[in-house]
Amino acid sequence: MNDRRHGPSSRLTRLRLAGDQAAEVLVAAEPEQRFSPHWHEEWSIGAVEEGLCEFACAGGRYRASAGSVVVMPPLALHTAGVSVGRFAMAMFYLPAGWVARELGWPEDRRPHMRQVSFRDVGLQRDVCDAARSARVDALPALARRALGVAAPGQAVVPLRPTHDPRLQPALELLARDAVPDMASVARRCALSREHFHRLFRAELGLTPGQYARLAKIVRAKSLLGHGHSPASVAAECGFVDQAHFSRWFRRCFGVTPGRYGTQ
Repeated sequence: MNDRRHGPSSRLTRLRLAGDQAAEVLVAAEPEQRFSPHWHEEWSIGAVEEGLCEFACAGGRYRASAGSVVVMPPLALHTAGVSVGRFAMAMFYLPAGWVARELGWPEDRRPHMRQVSFRDVGLQRDVCDAARSARVDALPALARRALGVAAPGQAVVPLRPTHDPRLQPALELLARDAVPDMASVARRCALSREHFHRLFRAELGLTPGQYARLAKIVRAKSLLGHGHSPASVAAECGFVDQAHFSRWFRRCFGVTPGRYGTQ
């Protein structure tokens, strides 16, 4: 077993796209890594080079081994664990609007997912090569290849985590407030607190409190990406201290805030 003090380290890097947009690339190299439930606002396109990744995404369970490609839509709740021994995987996180423009999709909708994980050794190698070299120029072709397999071009669904419009104010409030008052959030949705809680859990598979905690870590990553320091982000997002923030960030995104940088 690798000693994590001396073994390979994962890294999460922002890549500048045209305009003011950015993609991200995760190069994961640590065996036995466990990712807590979280989501990304971007399309996730990844490939397993060595080892095995077992993951859950939007209620389904999957296994991706060497030679496999993984594709997850924006806002899909997921968690993962990777094998012992040697492990290597690369993941690109591509802005939904950028992907829609590259593939000619409506920006507020996305195709139904046909496959979340599939075997394609050629695409797997190209994803890993592009991730190691941080090749932004390779991203349009990789997106077309990965999403062309994963999603048919016709049937589309809204690009949002819930289909019930009554919950939209709650999603906005829970994502914005570090310590939201759930009774006030329920009133904004014109629902009793009990009905709000039941409806929210039925729609998203999470309690409002769980959603608020996960939205907080996603917001924290966005602030880091825009140049805020880990200490200021921890304070603004309501973490107890910077160490608490660092632990949660690593559980969700595989690296500490200090290893999240810009290319």
